[in-house]
Amino acid sequence: MIQIAGGIILAVFFLALLPAILQGALWLAAVGLVLVLVIGAVGLLLAGAQSTEGLAVELIVAGVFLVWLHYEIKARREIAAEQAARTAQQLSPADD
Repeated sequence: MIQIAGGIILAVFFLALLPAILQGALWLAAVGLVLVLVIGAVGLLLAGAQSTEGLAVELIVAGVFLVWLHYEIKARREIAAEQAARTAQQLSPADD
């Protein structure tokens, strides 16, 4: 009888903690994916850095990418600000 009650208690605890268990598993998977991507990026950097020319090309591409990323983020912020202003204008009562 005690074994059955213990099994029921374990099942209830497992079901109660199932969301936390799934969240932990997803977190571990996400951290693992980021870790694999970082290791791959370092590997690519080291593979290109075998020669001075390869390192120069990698640094030029990275610089161009960062400049593009800067302007892309700036443009997206401006678009979001325009949309927010348009939405605020539509929601404000008309004072005609």
